[in-house]
Amino acid sequence: MMTERPAKLIDPVCGMTVDVARAAAAGLLLEYEERTWGFCRVGCRRAFLEEPATYAAQAELAAAVATSSDVHAAADGALPVIDAGMRRWYESCACCLSDAFPEIKAQLDAERAAAAMTPVAAGICEVAEAEAVAVP
Repeated sequence: MMTERPAKLIDPVCGMTVDVARAAAAGLLLEYEERTWGFCRVGCRRAFLEEPATYAAQAELAAAVATSSDVHAAADGALPVIDAGMRRWYESCACCLSDAFPEIKAQLDAERAAAAMTPVAAGICEVAEAEAVAVP
């Protein structure tokens, strides 16, 4: 029995929201363990193929945590906790984190500035890549 695909998926590598129709047209969908995975770009698909069990497990855990965090955040209006996963998201694609949680990106930017660390790059998504090309 074939179930209908959702319109959007979460990239298990970087956490970006992926439009399934666009990903299918670009060859960025993959079937693994009877599940369809979508990727924002070729690099994320390649990373998943190198360690599919690891990324699939992390995605499952993130989905479980997000579900409980979303309920908690909706109840009290609090932002998600800045944990190791949130910090990895910030390091890999700050522009996507900024889209989802601008307050968290601002807080992590402030932490880096206070520690006299260089700012993080925009990220690995298509939006960040397009901005990098546009900058002279």
